[in-house]
Amino acid sequence: MKIVYVVASLDVSGGVRVIVEHVEELRRRGHDATILSLEPPARWMEIPVPVTVVPGISRSTLPAADLYLATWYETVVPTARAAGLARTVHFCQGYEAPHPHLFSEFGRIDEAYRLGIPKIVISAHLVDVLSPLYPGEYHVIPQAIRAASFAPAEPGPRSPGPLPTVGVVGPFEAEMKGIRFALEAVVELRREGRAVRLHRASQMPLTDAERALCPPDAYDLSRPAADMPAWYAGLDLLIHPSFHAEGFPLPPLEAMASGVPVVLTDIPSFRPIPADAVARVPPGDARAMAREARRLLDEPELWSRRRLRALEVARTFTIGRAVDALEVVLDGILRRR
Repeated sequence: MKIVYVVASLDVSGGVRVIVEHVEELRRRGHDATILSLEPPARWMEIPVPVTVVPGISRSTLPAADLYLATWYETVVPTARAAGLARTVHFCQGYEAPHPHLFSEFGRIDEAYRLGIPKIVISAHLVDVLSPLYPGEYHVIPQAIRAASFAPAEPGPRSPGPLPTVGVVGPFEAEMKGIRFALEAVVELRREGRAVRLHRASQMPLTDAERALCPPDAYDLSRPAADMPAWYAGLDLLIHPSFHAEGFPLPPLEAMASGVPVVLTDIPSFRPIPADAVARVPPGDARAMAREARRLLDEPELWSRRRLRALEVARTFTIGRAVDALEVVLDGILRRR
């Protein structure tokens, strides 16, 4: 198959990483898969696949392909108009409309989702969210990471360090990521007299509001993807506080693949993660996050069990498994075209 993923940009995001790894695996299997982007690649990760940069999406700029996978909402309608509905698929990693910073874009988002084209999603809960609003053809493929890239040098049992480090990933400004509540949990732990270090990673600069709430001990801005395994290796715990609007964020899986126990929110996208592999708390509940973090840090045996189970589970979220499902879906779409 000749497949083109159409993206608005290749800026820092887990969604971009997923696309690049899909294309890489499709090419390894003999497919002619490439990326078309409206902006040049950023330098935050190596992109070992062909990328075509164009000023806009039109018939003259789209390379020939069997199928075009439009990604973020702003690429869907232009791709369908240029390539035709029969050749366009909407690859959705999360519904954009609930995000406050995109409220003004609702008209364009709604237009993209109303197109009568197949939608591929990376979490089954997105079908539940989208299908009542936008009936049509949906396919679910699993989320995936390259777990071996994050594997710790010593994968056996161990305990949290004497000065535990808590990690939180994501931009403070993105309300649906719930970063404020993870920081409030760290504040509560510190208020108890615990010597807890906070390491932050984000694609946005540290703001005065975040610094005032909970100053980090280290703040990594747009850290290169190749360096993230080392970042996770420095943690004793990850708190991931997403709200329901999130698709299936990668940081919990990456931390698990690194042998780092995770406290995450009980949202539908994380249902594929077994209950015994992580601690779950209600979204927006900083006290519950602090409670589960405290429990893990105070109980070395539980921490060690979670570490080993996390390593085991993370290895099942493979790129191969995701692309197996993707190939079946794309082949079926082509056969019915």
